[in-house]
Amino acid sequence: MAISLPPEFEERLARTTDAELKTRGMTLADMRASYEARVLRDEQTSPKLGEIAPDVTLEQLDATGKRTGEFTSLSELRGKPTGLIFGSFT
Repeated sequence: MAISLPPEFEERLARTTDAELKTRGMTLADMRASYEARVLRDEQTSPKLGEIAPDVTLEQLDATGKRTGEFTSLSELRGKPTGLIFGSFT
């Protein structure tokens, strides 16, 4: 059963070339089905507006972005203004 995809997914599908599909070993229908599964999974597992965020533990970095070995749980920051910056080590 097809579901409604967000516009950015529809646009991505519209821009997908045959060469890209061949590289991925997929058909356009396979790719759509993958996006639909992602949307359904996100709807089921993502926190809803107004719900408490799931507790996560994150490693702190120093001012230069190096690991410190110190960890902080989101629950430890409850009631304090908090900003999270997500990045990658790669």
